[in-house]
Amino acid sequence: MNKSLCCDCIKNQKAIDFINKIPSNIKSKTKIRKVEKEKLVVLKGNPIKNIYISCQGQMQVRNEFENGFIYSFASIKPISYIGVIEMMANKDTYSSTLQTTSECIIIEIPIEDFRYWINIDHQLTLDILQFISKSMYEQSLKTGESLAYPAIFILINYLLNVFESEDLDTVFLEKSREEIGAILGFSVRTINRNLKILKEENLITVNRKGIIITKDQFYKLSSKLDKIKDDKHR
Repeated sequence: MNKSLCCDCIKNQKAIDFINKIPSNIKSKTKIRKVEKEKLVVLKGNPIKNIYISCQGQMQVRNEFENGFIYSFASIKPISYIGVIEMMANKDTYSSTLQTTSECIIIEIPIEDFRYWINIDHQLTLDILQFISKSMYEQSLKTGESLAYPAIFILINYLLNVFESEDLDTVFLEKSREEIGAILGFSVRTINRNLKILKEENLITVNRKGIIITKDQFYKLSSKLDKIKDDKHR
């Protein structure tokens, strides 16, 4: 949901104060967005067109690696600046994927306008440096505590949730690999690889139009998910 810049839907005082100090020439290009739970805010590798400031709710930062694992290593809470680390490092793509874990409200500012604002507002520059320093410090304390999930675990969990939401004996998921990848924050290559595994194990049926899951396959998928959990905690 996009709306004119208004603080009525925001309860976090720091976020309200942030909005109030946005320069008028930038405020006219700034948007407030409400993002539902379990939706992507940014996707790793996508071009950075906007800087996002979290105002309410929580998000999870994760990275997908070539070994097929997804590392969830940080929780983003208000007020946080999304995309500023990459911007300050002169990078033009997001380094991580961010997904909401609750309903969130975020501010969206075009990156060039945000860069201009930093250059004219020394206090904002200090706030950004403090945010980056705090993030790096907290992450250094958690080294070795990252939660690693195989991509297939998250894919199976998604398929199980889809099946349960339909309340049918056979569920047809009419989504492309690209759409599933966008929902989960995975590359199409990762989706293809793991769907192939599930298909070869007869845990799903795949055709050109989508994915079919029977009740029997649902139970088998559930068992596979439990086995992955057990193996991870050994």
